[in-house]
Amino acid sequence: MATTTRKRAALYLRQSKSDDEGIERQTERTTALATARGWVVVEAFIDNDVSASKPRGKGTAWGRMLAAADGLDVVIGVDLDRVVRSTRDLNTLIDHGLMLVTLDGEIDLTTADGEFRASMLASIARFEVRRKGERQSRANAQRAAKGGVPKGTRLKGYTTEGDVVPDEADMVRALFDGFSTGLTLRSLSRQHGITPSSVRTILTNPRYAGRRVYKGEVVGVGDWEALVSGELFDSVNRRLADPARQTNRTGSTARKHLGTSLFRCGECARVLTVQPGDPAPDGPTVRTAGSGGRYACPVCRLNRSLEAVDDFVLRLARARLADPAFLAALAPDVDTDHLRTEQAALTDRKATLAGLVADGTMSRDEVREAVAGLNARLAELDQALTGASRPVDVVAEYKAMLDSFDSLNLDRQRALIDTLMTVYLLRSPRGRKGFDPGTVRVVWRA
Repeated sequence: MATTTRKRAALYLRQSKSDDEGIERQTERTTALATARGWVVVEAFIDNDVSASKPRGKGTAWGRMLAAADGLDVVIGVDLDRVVRSTRDLNTLIDHGLMLVTLDGEIDLTTADGEFRASMLASIARFEVRRKGERQSRANAQRAAKGGVPKGTRLKGYTTEGDVVPDEADMVRALFDGFSTGLTLRSLSRQHGITPSSVRTILTNPRYAGRRVYKGEVVGVGDWEALVSGELFDSVNRRLADPARQTNRTGSTARKHLGTSLFRCGECARVLTVQPGDPAPDGPTVRTAGSGGRYACPVCRLNRSLEAVDDFVLRLARARLADPAFLAALAPDVDTDHLRTEQAALTDRKATLAGLVADGTMSRDEVREAVAGLNARLAELDQALTGASRPVDVVAEYKAMLDSFDSLNLDRQRALIDTLMTVYLLRSPRGRKGFDPGTVRVVWRA
């Protein structure tokens, strides 16, 4: 008598957060179907909190089931939506030689009619997923255009409802103020107990300037309280984006001297090192007890007294801050209010266009053409604002630094030097005693 080979079945059980039917109940029902059909259950593949609308990789139960397809004949699921939501996934099962059977009898890939019905229902399921996504996109675009508080992870300085958290807001403002006057990301991270990357994340988030962002672009003005001005935010981000800005040039995190990693050799432009001891002019280092440190170039064999150079450079910085012409040059010299009003109006127009394409009022091509013109003008405005002088609050900060100059710590001094100037040290003339200011060449940055 011929024997009939029993089909090998896999139970595919999936539960998302919105599902009412748990895994235990699904197991009971699918196992009962396999028993009724006389099939052998090889294994139950369970995906918890996994969406069928998104790709399911090798690490999911879906991926493991496909990898074991050679030892299976049929997949049993509660219903189609629980197993597949696209014709792509349905075809994947067919390509792996697997049949699909659901409890409600809608799908049975053991028949041609069942395969056809499955393809139609999978297309409908895909349509529902995409329609839901489009509705959500329209809602997000409209919310962005209206300036509502963004959903998602709570932003430092605000509650989830958009109210200001005073202590956190003070820290955010301190980060912007400190960086605008030359402090580095690392210095700010040490002061406030957060990582340098966290400092950068805060400094580059437009929401702190009251700007609404949607899909990486500023689309309007938010209805929450801005923690910093738009001028300060733009100033900080121009400095962050400046390719000439370098930090930690030597790779060392120790900063014990004013010119470490900042001062350069006037002959080869290399960053100078700091050496202890008292070297002879242009000669080898002779270390003696109590001798002062030196800035040295190991290539050009240039050596300069650390204390004398530091004192001179700090006096130059103080004089720069006290120079009325320098402070006057930092004040706005263009009508930035007019430029920013136009910028805000054009940005609001872009937000409106985003909503129009989302609800189908305009085609993507029509919106793309309109946005291209807006972007061109916005680029011109950004360039004009970039060329404008620094904001008034930076001028006030420089004045405050002058008033407290003698009490500035080393980090603050170094940040000020790095912002104001590049220092090149030259050789002292042979036979000349004492410090010669002519051997320090300064290239002013600000």
